[in-house]
Amino acid sequence: MGEVGLAALWAAYEVGYYGLYVWFVGRMRAVLSRAGVRRRLEQVSGGVLLLLGVRLALES
Repeated sequence: MGEVGLAALWAAYEVGYYGLYVWFVGRMRAVLSRAGVRRRLEQVSGGVLLLLGVRLALES
């Protein structure tokens, strides 16, 4: 397989990979846009930021 063949194989791989990625994100959008899920994600991310702030304060 020459260089052109490998480039074509890589291009096919990338198209498939990004196509699958876009499909998955589209499916997850319906789940993540629900009010309860968004509220829980905000709580978790807020808790993580709070813990990082506490860690930073204790290290200083």
